[in-house]
Amino acid sequence: MAIGTMFEWEGAAVDEACRIVSGRDPRHYRIGLLTVGPWPDGPACALQWFVRHTELAQFLLRVEPRRAGLRGADFIGFKTAAMPVITAMEVAGLNEDLRQQFNEISAPGFGVHWWGSLESLKSGETAWPRAVLAKLQATAPLPNARTPELLELLRRDYPPPQALGQGNAD
Repeated sequence: MAIGTMFEWEGAAVDEACRIVSGRDPRHYRIGLLTVGPWPDGPACALQWFVRHTELAQFLLRVEPRRAGLRGADFIGFKTAAMPVITAMEVAGLNEDLRQQFNEISAPGFGVHWWGSLESLKSGETAWPRAVLAKLQATAPLPNARTPELLELLRRDYPPPQALGQGNAD
């Protein structure tokens, strides 16, 4: 991490920042984010992991839009529109209402399909975690003994993300 930065991915090129957060171990970085682009039915998914919801919020504001190809005035407009929702995420945490509000702003470039803790994933609290558990032929809650199997499935089915837009090296 560079001196004067708050997050390990700060200052990195978009692909490198995405590689850093997608390669993290969810047993230590327990807040997950699954983005889809273009939103809502795009084929590109990114599953990434964070220490806290505040880091996730900043990543959504600063990296994901650039991965989706937003540049210049479009990027500035996105950030301006997203700031109230990002601030609410940082203060109140992650919830379904904020996810929907964020997706209204980020569409059609990308959107948040799921966010939550590793525990909420193992508990099958929403549709995507239930689908993941079904791939394991497991029911919720997933026993701790099967966590390594879950993590292997996630590594296999959700490799590090690729750029959605053009010129993502900045």
